[in-house]
Amino acid sequence: MSLGMEKAGMKTIAFCEIGKMQQEILKRNWPGIPIFNDIREIKEIDANIISKPDIIAGGDPCPIRSRARSNGASKHPDLSGYFLALVGKLRPKWVVRENVLASDDFHFASALEFLGYRTVIVRTDAATITGQSRQRDFIIGCSEETGPSFQRFIQNFQHGSGTYKTRLDTRPVIPALTTHRTRYDSRDCYIWEEKRGLRILDSEEREAFAGFPKEWLTGLSEAACAKLFGNSIVPKVAYIIGKAIMESESNATN
Repeated sequence: MSLGMEKAGMKTIAFCEIGKMQQEILKRNWPGIPIFNDIREIKEIDANIISKPDIIAGGDPCPIRSRARSNGASKHPDLSGYFLALVGKLRPKWVVRENVLASDDFHFASALEFLGYRTVIVRTDAATITGQSRQRDFIIGCSEETGPSFQRFIQNFQHGSGTYKTRLDTRPVIPALTTHRTRYDSRDCYIWEEKRGLRILDSEEREAFAGFPKEWLTGLSEAACAKLFGNSIVPKVAYIIGKAIMESESNATN
């Protein structure tokens, strides 16, 4: 999310990430930016935040909603309520929440509206960007007092009932990357080579399909790269949303 939004002209002032491996990646690429460990520790984040943010953007854990997991109960918690609590405490101008396609998207949007935000759901598919068919919903919220900014954003994205869907072209696409390194399953993507036969994607291929710069995860194992890219947001999608927000702000003040 930060990689794409910074290219749109934003500046990251803090992260919230509980994974140790993920924290190391953030430290390597954003040295000096504070990282808060757990979104459930709302008081800690509120007390130590550098300044009131203009935007809170992120993706709470998706396994509880993801179709990629088995039919059993997820061991991962639903942290969407904590996301909303953080928004309620810090009151940013903009909110961007990313997650898998799920029926409770409208519940999250309704909760944002209760907190005083106008909302729209932007449905994206990164297939036209990287060749990976990664469908995700971005719930965009803008505080009610900034009506002109939100209206401008809607002009960029609104389609039909308030959901925007990218149109796929005729290029072949692969299924959404998963977090598995060695699983052979119809939900994953493979490559057939005459001499080697069927093989799973390697880290460099996953990196390209995920839309990241080369050597972004240098030094990590194939399994770690699969996990991180399988959970990642395509940076170009975050850039497109961030750019629309920045343009909305610019046009609203001019």
